[in-house]
Amino acid sequence: MRRLVLALVLIGGFATNLYADEIKEIVVEGNTKTTTDTVELIAHIDTGDDWQPDMVDLVKTRLVSSGLFSDVEVFFEPVTGGVRVHLLVKDKHSWVIAPAFYNQPTNTGGGVGFGENNLFGLNQKLLLYAQIATGDSFFVGAWQIPSIAGSHFYVNFDTYDTHSRVIEYAPPQKYLSNPLAVRRSYLDYLNAGIRLGIEPWRGVRLDTRLRGAHVSYSHVELDGQDNPGVTIADATNDPTATKPPAPGKTGWDVSQEFSLTLDRRANWYGVQSGHLYHVSYEHTLPALGSDFHYWEVNMSFVEAKQILERHNLILKGHFEFGHDMPFQQEFTMGGTTMRGWINNQFRGDFRVLGNLEYSLPLFTIEGLGFRGLAFWDSGYTTFMSTDNPERNYLPGSGTKGLAPFKNSVGVGTRLYLRQIVLPLLGLDVGYGLEARDVQVYLAIGLTD
Repeated sequence: MRRLVLALVLIGGFATNLYADEIKEIVVEGNTKTTTDTVELIAHIDTGDDWQPDMVDLVKTRLVSSGLFSDVEVFFEPVTGGVRVHLLVKDKHSWVIAPAFYNQPTNTGGGVGFGENNLFGLNQKLLLYAQIATGDSFFVGAWQIPSIAGSHFYVNFDTYDTHSRVIEYAPPQKYLSNPLAVRRSYLDYLNAGIRLGIEPWRGVRLDTRLRGAHVSYSHVELDGQDNPGVTIADATNDPTATKPPAPGKTGWDVSQEFSLTLDRRANWYGVQSGHLYHVSYEHTLPALGSDFHYWEVNMSFVEAKQILERHNLILKGHFEFGHDMPFQQEFTMGGTTMRGWINNQFRGDFRVLGNLEYSLPLFTIEGLGFRGLAFWDSGYTTFMSTDNPERNYLPGSGTKGLAPFKNSVGVGTRLYLRQIVLPLLGLDVGYGLEARDVQVYLAIGLTD
């Protein structure tokens, strides 16, 4: 008899999970800027859909993760033939005009930017930012349209125009080493692109990007500032050279990229959970005027865990490989990608990166949230091949073995304003284990 009762209870519970009411009406309240259609699109529900009680938390998580609302409430009530779902949302202040300042190894500067997180109330993103710095002076503009006329299609436009002082360092020859600077190149890079894609299911995106850029060098020199002992022999294998050659050729860089992304992350007011997987393939288009001939494959993942309600553990991984990569597209490591090392201290056509970061809340003052973090960065970057006529490699490039394997550990802090959810301050102190040296990275303002 007990077995029969237990079986009936289990069957009843299973049937309850299978049972779903129909959404007869959706009521959106509290939104002063975001359109009602956009709120429903973000919630990923529509009239006529099935509704189950456990969807309350799911829909609330989707709305909070959008970053558009400071407060969200979701509830439902029975009506004839189904349920009425209520979405109560309070819009955040969606735009900001702010200065920025940062100080990183080899690069100090500042700028001003305009960021709009909810353009036209349609969840569109617009960023305009310009800066002047000792290493990278640039202008970047980006416009993201997550849904074209309420469809599953999306489009992004972007431009990136920079004048950069790029420092190349001697390829690492020993595991316990801190390579010195060899060559300084002043690169002018004018770039624009468009990405068109489709999101057939929530979090699954398939897209393609067409990009065109012009590359040129205004000046190339030996790095006598950071490394007074550098000679021509450190910068080229040509024994007849009297000055360092440019690291690569100039011309048009036109390419197309195909990518597939699975993004099932949630962001609960700055604390991430879930996972992201991404793979892409990019190749040049000589038929459209590209003077370069290369291809590259990129794979990455993010795994995030929410711990103790407001603590966050995030693991990131990247794998990238390219063939006949030009200088301006090579993979780099150091700086914010390897805290504890100098910006772009390592270069290659092959890169593997891993990052483990644990963050926790310190205190909050009237909407300003201070978080502390500890991190471990690990990576391997080198050239698998230096048989590329479009690139002038430094002598010794293509080092294999343990020498290109580098690690760093450190601590940092972030300052957030919940009303707009932008990290207004980032400070990291990293220790390069193999270099046995400390580097500090400071960013104030529009740090993302």
